[in-house]
Amino acid sequence: MWSAFRLARVVAVVVSVGFSFGGFIGIFRSGDPVGQQALACGLLAGLLLLHLYNCVRTPDGRPPRAWQWTLALQAVLTGAGMYLFAGTWYGNTGFLAAAVLLLIRPAAAAWAGFAVIAVAQYLSGLEVRPTVWDAAYLALGHTAFVGLALYGVARFADLVGDMEKTRTALADAEVTRERLAFAQLLNERVGTSLAEVVRNGEAVTESSDARTVRERLTASLDTARSTLNETRLVAHSHRDGAPAERRVGDDLTATVVTGLGVAVVALLLLPNPIKSVIKGGLTGGDAVLYLGCVAIFTALFLWCCRIGDDDGRPRFWGYALAAAFVVALAPELLFERPLWYLSIFLPALTLILLRGRVRWVVTIPLVAQDLFTFLVWGVTLQGPTFVDQAYQMVWIGERAVVVYGFVRMSRLARELRAARTQLARTEIARERLRFARDLHDLLGFSLSVIVLKSELAFRLLDRNRARAHQELNEGLAAARQALADIETVATGYRRISLEDEIGSARAVLEAAGFTVGGSVDVAPLTAEQSSVLATVLREGVTNVLRHSDGRTCALDVRADGGTVLLTLRNDGVRTNDVPPGAGLDNLRHRMAAVGGNLRGSTEDGSYVLTAELPVAAAVPA
Repeated sequence: MWSAFRLARVVAVVVSVGFSFGGFIGIFRSGDPVGQQALACGLLAGLLLLHLYNCVRTPDGRPPRAWQWTLALQAVLTGAGMYLFAGTWYGNTGFLAAAVLLLIRPAAAAWAGFAVIAVAQYLSGLEVRPTVWDAAYLALGHTAFVGLALYGVARFADLVGDMEKTRTALADAEVTRERLAFAQLLNERVGTSLAEVVRNGEAVTESSDARTVRERLTASLDTARSTLNETRLVAHSHRDGAPAERRVGDDLTATVVTGLGVAVVALLLLPNPIKSVIKGGLTGGDAVLYLGCVAIFTALFLWCCRIGDDDGRPRFWGYALAAAFVVALAPELLFERPLWYLSIFLPALTLILLRGRVRWVVTIPLVAQDLFTFLVWGVTLQGPTFVDQAYQMVWIGERAVVVYGFVRMSRLARELRAARTQLARTEIARERLRFARDLHDLLGFSLSVIVLKSELAFRLLDRNRARAHQELNEGLAAARQALADIETVATGYRRISLEDEIGSARAVLEAAGFTVGGSVDVAPLTAEQSSVLATVLREGVTNVLRHSDGRTCALDVRADGGTVLLTLRNDGVRTNDVPPGAGLDNLRHRMAAVGGNLRGSTEDGSYVLTAELPVAAAVPA
């Protein structure tokens, strides 16, 4: 992204300096007294510096400081130049036109200002050019073209920055959509079942009929078990599922880029040929042939500037380039060089379409073609002096760079659009993984507790009715908490406390028939560290309930220097039934996020889960 922005800035600076170079050459060739030339050069130098300050953009795309004053000063310098040096200043008004488009808001006001500058140039041109068409050519072929070209190359730098800034907003929007869809699925597939568990449990506590109690309790237990399985299915489906294919959204900027590019090419190629025909330099048949060749060349030029799949080039680009060479060169056999000179625009096409050394081997001689025709045939568009030839080469080269900048940035816009779409999909994938982790870690534990308490209540129903109701009430509390956790999973991960989770873990393990030992000495922890270790403990207890036939469990939490160690050891590990990898993978991810690590191993028939977290700089939650 930074390289693309740098490229945009380089193109903007090169094009700006190139246009100003033409202005300096015009001043030197004006024949004005030295003092007036010095004044004109000073005005133009100040105009260029103001333009670079106002229009060569920063990464955030914001206008420069005090831009209202610098724009006003730029307008003053432009007006002074138009008044004092009307015969040579016409191209320089494009700097102000570009600055107005870039800085004035709303856009309608900016385009109105652009039109005012073009009209002002037209009126100024009437003083020094003999016909209306000549003055219109100055307003369109110079002011409008230079203004659009400078605006375009500067705006492309903004495009890169703007798309960078909007990536996160787009990804957030996609994540929000994913959360809503997930919340709906979770409520439909898990929330309904949990609500049924709660209803059955409440009916059991309110009923005195033994048969009804047993039926309700059986239904509650079956629902709790199926809900636990359903939760695992939903978690794994969101963990592994690919995001749905969808259109991220239309990027109007790409349309604007295309429109500006077409306008710049039209202003580059068409004003002078149209002026030549209107001024009556050709007969009827020659004019038709002339305009036909111009139209064909323009169509080929635009085709060559299209973005395609062949390294960014359009289909049949080789044939199109060859045809453009033929159309640009063949009419020179019929029309004089000052009338037909479209070959000076060929460097733009070779710069766009050719690659490697061939690009420069072909493009550089084309940029110097006026020097070649002068040396070989004595024919030149500008003049025989070194200054004349230097001006012509800069003129050709800067227009080639303008067209290259539009095409390259148009391609960049599409690449960034694709990258932005991919980023949104990546963020969705991350959000899906978070759903899976939170669903597994939060609801998995609660549902395991519900199943455990329901089984205990079922077994105690005939032997100890009061104890059965107690276990059932604890299961109902877990079910209600699970319902609350559904919203938590859909909106964001809920922080839990290690101290609270230690008490809950002991109570659940003891209710399941485990003798719980070990010592706990909790060090000061941040809220995030406490939540992560609590999640590790919760998942560890869930795995003990699911995968152990033992009767003893040891829970140890202690500080060791700048590290907190949490160890959970249980006996009765089933052969070939080690805790599954999904839960441990989730925990490793959470631990790594806070600089810790997690390991699990089987030792002498016992399973040991150890979490190690550096907390030297921890601030108590």
